[in-house]
Amino acid sequence: MTKPPVVAVVGSPNAGKSTLVNRLSGTRTAVVHETPGVTRDRKEVEVEWAGRRVHLVDTGGYDTSPDAPFAGHVREQVEQAIAAADVVLFVLDGRSGPLADDHVIADALRRARVPVVVVANKMDDPSSIAAAPEIYRLGLGEPLLVSALHGTGSGELLDRLMQETEAAPIDDGAPTSETETPVAIVGRPNAGKSSLFNAIAGETRTIVSEIAGTTRDAIDSVVDTDIGRFRFIDTAGMRKAAKVTGVEYYAYLRSVQSLDRAHVAIVVADATLRFGELDLSICAEAAKRHCATVLAVNKVDLASPDLEGIAGVALRKLRQKPPVVAVSALTRRGVHELLRTVAGLDARFRAHIPTGELNRALRDLVADRPGPMKRGRRLKTYYVAQFATAPPRLAIEVNDRTLVTRDFGFYVENRLRARFGLDGVPLVIDFKGRR
Repeated sequence: MTKPPVVAVVGSPNAGKSTLVNRLSGTRTAVVHETPGVTRDRKEVEVEWAGRRVHLVDTGGYDTSPDAPFAGHVREQVEQAIAAADVVLFVLDGRSGPLADDHVIADALRRARVPVVVVANKMDDPSSIAAAPEIYRLGLGEPLLVSALHGTGSGELLDRLMQETEAAPIDDGAPTSETETPVAIVGRPNAGKSSLFNAIAGETRTIVSEIAGTTRDAIDSVVDTDIGRFRFIDTAGMRKAAKVTGVEYYAYLRSVQSLDRAHVAIVVADATLRFGELDLSICAEAAKRHCATVLAVNKVDLASPDLEGIAGVALRKLRQKPPVVAVSALTRRGVHELLRTVAGLDARFRAHIPTGELNRALRDLVADRPGPMKRGRRLKTYYVAQFATAPPRLAIEVNDRTLVTRDFGFYVENRLRARFGLDGVPLVIDFKGRR
């Protein structure tokens, strides 16, 4: 299948790039806030228009101020996006006209020799544009007048992008590429999620610093390995929701929402800190959203964590009983083992267990422990079958579902989990009474 063209979206801080990306993609995938400099990493978003497809790459604001936080790192990310792009979408604030940073960007684009589409954004009233002469002097062609907030001009812009990129028509009948395993990388702030993400990707895909909260968007990246193809989603650090405000609140929401898209969640714990309630609550949130989970204890190059102790806590307190893998994003120790573990979890996440094997397991566990009794009536189990995968969902037919106790439900889940090697995998069991 032909890979869609790549369109890099660049501009100075607060030009409205992320709002425009959300408008063109019809999503709210990019974090948007009135504070300049919210976007820092490159974020890919797929856009379909008129039967054609392109990949938009949202970038951070290109800021030449020496004291702007992460400005140098953001500029590197923008330059990498331009180098990899088929077309560049240069977004300016049409009300104020080109800023000093915009002139620097224009110089870089002329040197890059890549097709450029200039967009004058925030044009809620296109007749009031006063900055047109200054935008023309950039020497990059006629600007398209757009209001990302209200959608004005977005259709014309998409038409222009499809023309410039010569995007191929979407062919739903074309053979699909190798199945991707969607994997969310989550954890507490500054646990090393972005460093691990970059170690897996083999390149500096996201900005890394010692400052907690550096990552804000959920950043997707497809990685091909000898084990398989993975779509990793790097996320912002997760704190307790009550302690998150402002931009960090929206970043937290994106982190939680990334779990809804993932089959497997890598929960990154910091080996230099005590494995505690926050780590457990993040694991529980991933399990609640039906993700398979693996605990990656990072920074083992700096500390020697008690892996057996962490595994014991996880076994006692986490329903899924996730496996524990020691890794170092800095030295790449344990990264291959982590990928093998993720691939194994995804295989079991998608697997279908034969009905005969399930019923033999059900007979064995009931023989070891009969169903509970209430008001002189005992729970009887008749039949079990798997009716869905990703995650595995089982239906157990019983005489009266009101006789099922919480304790017996956990017993059945734990026995089936152990019997079929489902540690770390969500297992949904429905008890259905006979009519």
